[in-house]
Amino acid sequence: MCPSADIADQVAAVVEIAVHGSWSHTLGLDVSAALRDAFAGRPAAIIVNLHGLSDDEATSLPLWLAARRAAAVIRPPVRLALCLPTATVLQQRLQYIGAQRLPMYATMPEARTAVAHPRIT
Repeated sequence: MCPSADIADQVAAVVEIAVHGSWSHTLGLDVSAALRDAFAGRPAAIIVNLHGLSDDEATSLPLWLAARRAAAVIRPPVRLALCLPTATVLQQRLQYIGAQRLPMYATMPEARTAVAHPRIT
């Protein structure tokens, strides 16, 4: 299977991006383009499903942090959430730097529920 980043149809202003394949420079470019396209649509939220991503060294971590910063500066801000398996190097490193910086969920239903019902601050 070729590495890819697929954008699902926008439903209720939530965009879902599924990332598949081994992390590489090419896949990073594909994911960056998918995120730019999603941000351009000004959705309320973007969920990135990383269950199909192989990233044993968490090399993709800077991209997710940059995406979080980009989501925060858009007005109104876009809620960004990652869906990824627990106990992966990427998940552990993201958790270490602080989950509040980038919400993470183990399953897509959890992520969908969280972005549909954001906490009131």
